[in-house]
Amino acid sequence: MIDRYKPVVLAVAFAGALSLASCGKEEKVHESWKTPEPQAVVDDSTLNSSIQGALKADPDVRHLDVRVEAHNGTVMLSGFADNQAQLDRVNMLTWMVEGVKKVDNKMNVRGAPAPADG
Repeated sequence: MIDRYKPVVLAVAFAGALSLASCGKEEKVHESWKTPEPQAVVDDSTLNSSIQGALKADPDVRHLDVRVEAHNGTVMLSGFADNQAQLDRVNMLTWMVEGVKKVDNKMNVRGAPAPADG
């Protein structure tokens, strides 16, 4: 009679062991399935002043006259740089400011021909 209940007892013991083994484990979810956390909305004037502050704090580009215009996270840069490295640095510093969603860099290198629009 004991042999008759042996498979049932083993099945219940196995199910209990499995359920205990999974306790306390966090469910893993792939990053692409997670909902991104909402970013803080930064108003245009704050974005403008933050970008200007970042540019003025950098010794490589602080002397440049860069015009910054922001609208809903889209930033347009205009002005002149002495070389391509400075232009790239201005672009990078702009992207690093929180709230920037897009950068339209219309700056030119002094002495270089202006790019043709098209």
